[in-house]
Amino acid sequence: KSNEPIDDEIFESKVYDLVEDIEKSNTTYKFDDEFLKVLNNIREECGFAFVISSGYRCVDHPIEASKSRVGAHTTGCAVDIAVRGDKALKVLEVAIKHGIKRIGVNQKGKGRFIHLDMAEEAFPSPAIWSY
Repeated sequence: KSNEPIDDEIFESKVYDLVEDIEKSNTTYKFDDEFLKVLNNIREECGFAFVISSGYRCVDHPIEASKSRVGAHTTGCAVDIAVRGDKALKVLEVAIKHGIKRIGVNQKGKGRFIHLDMAEEAFPSPAIWSY
């Protein structure tokens, strides 16, 4: 898959629609089906393709292995969406509208993203945090 910039037109994007690719490979990525449905509804309402900078992580992933307790990405109910500026604000607005209650925000420097998750049974909810 390419990491080149994406056009604003969902169906004319220069990259694959990553949410749909993940849905097609659900057994490989171990995403929760309901979470993917909500995530795809958010993407459709936002009107632009999402670049997923971090999705499902197994417990042996270096980021998870370095933690005292594994995080929401190991549940299959969490993603980081590489987005900034007005698109980041749109993702936040639409995600909240669709019932997302756990949100992380990194909007400074390089590598900006919005974290969305529905791992409410395993982690405190509602919750919002910054990186």
